[in-house]
Amino acid sequence: MKRLIAFVPSLLAIFPSLFLFLNNKEVIILPLLFVFLLSLFGVGAIIFLLLLASKIFIKDFSKAVIFVSLISVAIFYYGYFFQIIQIRHRFAMPIWFSIFLIAGFFVLRSKKNLTSVTKIIGIFTMVLFAVSISFFTTIIIKESSQQNQGTMPPDNKNSASIDYANSVLGYTPDIYYIIPDGYANSKVLEKNFDYNNNEFLSYLKNKGFTIITDSKSNYSNTLFSVPATLSMQYLDTLPDFLYSSLPARRELFEQNKVINLFKNIGYQYIAISSDNTTFTGISADKKFGPSMLFRLLIRPTIFDPFSQRFRNRVLNAFEAFNSASAINGPKFVLAHIIAPHDPYVFGPNGENIGINTGETRSSNDMKLYLGQLEFVNKELEKTIDTILKNSTNPPIIIIQSDHGVLLPDSYGIETIQNERFSNLSAYLLPNNTINPPDTNINTFRFIFNQYFGTSFDLLEDKNIWVDPSISNPIKY
Repeated sequence: MKRLIAFVPSLLAIFPSLFLFLNNKEVIILPLLFVFLLSLFGVGAIIFLLLLASKIFIKDFSKAVIFVSLISVAIFYYGYFFQIIQIRHRFAMPIWFSIFLIAGFFVLRSKKNLTSVTKIIGIFTMVLFAVSISFFTTIIIKESSQQNQGTMPPDNKNSASIDYANSVLGYTPDIYYIIPDGYANSKVLEKNFDYNNNEFLSYLKNKGFTIITDSKSNYSNTLFSVPATLSMQYLDTLPDFLYSSLPARRELFEQNKVINLFKNIGYQYIAISSDNTTFTGISADKKFGPSMLFRLLIRPTIFDPFSQRFRNRVLNAFEAFNSASAINGPKFVLAHIIAPHDPYVFGPNGENIGINTGETRSSNDMKLYLGQLEFVNKELEKTIDTILKNSTNPPIIIIQSDHGVLLPDSYGIETIQNERFSNLSAYLLPNNTINPPDTNINTFRFIFNQYFGTSFDLLEDKNIWVDPSISNPIKY
């Protein structure tokens, strides 16, 4: 038993990343799995060496195990504590470290025999591992069975016929679908934030964009809204497990009717991701996005707030348009930009303001949201300039947020829900004289009808509220 107890601090250290890995397994590819397991082995080995080193100063084996276990928990479990307490890091960290400093002090000063305590910790850790692995093995078997039934509806597997791609323009245009997550409609910004977004909207108009003044998303949550848009149909028309299952909705984000239609007429599919938990671009011909391995190892730890992970993934996503737009067409570029949605890490000019989470649940959060939105405006302008510069023929560019902003509870449920649906929607459409649709569900029905000779019926506009508490894509 003593030999097994010696591995407890190491097991405690690797468990948070292992849990995160198992809980997001559907976006893990095989090469990453091997690197991830090797990294976990390295983390475990370092903690084991730390235990051996601590025995030089702490002669009592039980005390050494408990003390190093406390260090493991302090370092590798902070992310879970922060997720529960939901306050700024500058307040959360002192509380967190105070707990372990006090606990460590009492362990080292204790004159009692702590062998029984180490046994309890050891048994708890072993049971935790056994139960977790058994639980997720059951999920894997269940989801594999579901996938064998086919997770995509027949309409997505057999795409509609497109007889010709040059019917209107005489060329196959590059198509960019850019999703700035949670970008609010200009009317919402003016009414609730006292912010005039005319500078950005004027830029878009000068570039030839058509702006949908009263644009609405059809769902209030990303992993309902975008899968529906890219499937070109409401999710309740799909099989039940596609509508209710989070992994299935994520798959509809990754593989869907729109992508299939473009691929069938010779388009390359280029994916730009800024948030691996929502969209990875795993099925793309070429993808740009953050490292899933880095996220799995860093996310639960005390190092995450210092990693600038949130800033880097947004900056890298915008930077990726330089490379994506230079790829020879025709191409369909699907880009999900996690901003201006929280966490708020950018000031209006891109300055580092730390990590601030919590959507827009207070007046201060609303200011932070607005600052990040102003930064996104500047980046979108640079992105559009880059795309136009690198385009041989006029492209189609659609900038359309998945939903609007979530206002504080003080605004009342009716206002909160109405404003959540009010999103940004702007189209750059070569040689087009017909107004684009008012809601996201018809975006690609309109595009295929106008430019690729299809005759999709436009669907009725509906707004479907989804409780954020049951549809959070980030799983801890």
